[in-house]
Amino acid sequence: MKKNLNSLEDFVSNVHKLGYMLVNFAGERVPCLLMDPNEFENIMKVSQGRPNSIDTNLNIFDDGVHVFVNINIKFMNRILDYDFLLYANETLDFFKSLSVTGMIGISPSGSSESNVFFIQLPRKDQAIHAYNLIVSKLPESNKS
Repeated sequence: MKKNLNSLEDFVSNVHKLGYMLVNFAGERVPCLLMDPNEFENIMKVSQGRPNSIDTNLNIFDDGVHVFVNINIKFMNRILDYDFLLYANETLDFFKSLSVTGMIGISPSGSSESNVFFIQLPRKDQAIHAYNLIVSKLPESNKS
């Protein structure tokens, strides 16, 4: 993550503002991050019709009460790099869906579910491990 996050206020002020949605794909609910439409268009322009190598990382931060997850998506051969900070206490369904499908989507904010760029995670077991780690760090009141 490119930002300096030193306090709870820093984390809260840097949470991804455009949010996410869960989209239906092949009978599964896939988590999809919403992004600026111009950035999404740029991704489509440089990626369409070309092979892509995409690295995804989940970095988990917690203080015993609050759990934040920075999702980094890096298009290795396109020099595109995006960070999405989510507050896991309120977005557990996102990470549960990620662990079930092993896929993540990105979509322009304000568009329909049909305009999604899907990314298959290379190792679904890492998404499952991340979900279990997030759940283990959440206070009991957030686990339902």
